[in-house]
Amino acid sequence: WKPGRRLVWQIALIFLVASAALYPMLASFAKIEDRMADDAPNTLDGMTYMQYATYHDEGVELVLSEDYNAIRWMQDNIVGSPVIVEANQVEYHWGTRYTIYTGLPGVVGWNWHMRQQRTIVPHDWIYERVDGVHEFYRTEDIQWAREFLERYDVSYIVLGQFERAKYPGPGLDKFPANEGVLWTEVFRDGETVIYQVNSGQ
Repeated sequence: WKPGRRLVWQIALIFLVASAALYPMLASFAKIEDRMADDAPNTLDGMTYMQYATYHDEGVELVLSEDYNAIRWMQDNIVGSPVIVEANQVEYHWGTRYTIYTGLPGVVGWNWHMRQQRTIVPHDWIYERVDGVHEFYRTEDIQWAREFLERYDVSYIVLGQFERAKYPGPGLDKFPANEGVLWTEVFRDGETVIYQVNSGQ
């Protein structure tokens, strides 16, 4: 190349490399400042923020410390990989948080992720599970709820602030009404309850 043209390309290349090198430094500071709770300590524990944060979804303010305590209880007390059921929500919202933080299998994960990762499975199967979770929390039909639990081999039911906000109505009355019959309360913190499904139910 002619010296003048080569110099222009060299300057452009140096500028591009320098710009790319600045990104990790500048972006890291911005990410560190982007916090759900300003008073949460800096830590590598990805759950600590929940002890300090609130989150707005379904038109209500959720106190995340309740979910934090319930998730910690699951991590400390549940052995193996039993299936859990919790509210299903669109991606990047507060739904499916128990399966995310415990690693336990749920009836269904994020709808779009499930369809992306299981392309050979008919999408109707995933929609059926999503609709089933919604119906499980809303239904007043105890027999339907029992069949749902059996169909997906559910061992634990989450009834937290988010479930109460997403599925308000008489369907939630079945949980205290069937305490000791279909399920047994094993954890409670404020509005957050975990039920263990009774074997043989």
